[in-house]
Amino acid sequence: MKRNPALQSSRERMAPGRLSRGGFLGDDERPLDEIVAADGAELAALGVTAAEIAELLESFHRAADEALETPRELCGGRIVVQETEVMGRIPCPFACGFRTHKANILVRSGDRTWVVTPMHAHLIGRHGFFQGRGSAFRVEPADLAALVRLCRGGVTPAAG
Repeated sequence: MKRNPALQSSRERMAPGRLSRGGFLGDDERPLDEIVAADGAELAALGVTAAEIAELLESFHRAADEALETPRELCGGRIVVQETEVMGRIPCPFACGFRTHKANILVRSGDRTWVVTPMHAHLIGRHGFFQGRGSAFRVEPADLAALVRLCRGGVTPAAG
């Protein structure tokens, strides 16, 4: 099957050193459309939408940003977020015009910890992209779906 040239350009921008030191793909050699389709299928099976995840991640970002690099409890104390600012701004690797400031947001729930960035909500909500396998900033769809359910009052994310 012929690949979309725009996605090939996006993939090139996702390489290490182009927009970020480590890139967006890790060791995942699958074409972008296959990465997005696989993660989308997993989300559908989990009964959570990319929009729900993006909304939750955006709320984490707002809360962490307002807390000025101090821990902030969310979702009834079941989640703690803390942001560390990094200098600069970063454009979306899909070249859609979105740009955001750089920051690392530590998300803790129980004994699990994830690191997300302000770009995560956009990449997932607009492009269905969770980053490639092996990427330092990939968060698995199942983990984010568990966080959505947790904030709705559901189950705690499984230890892993």
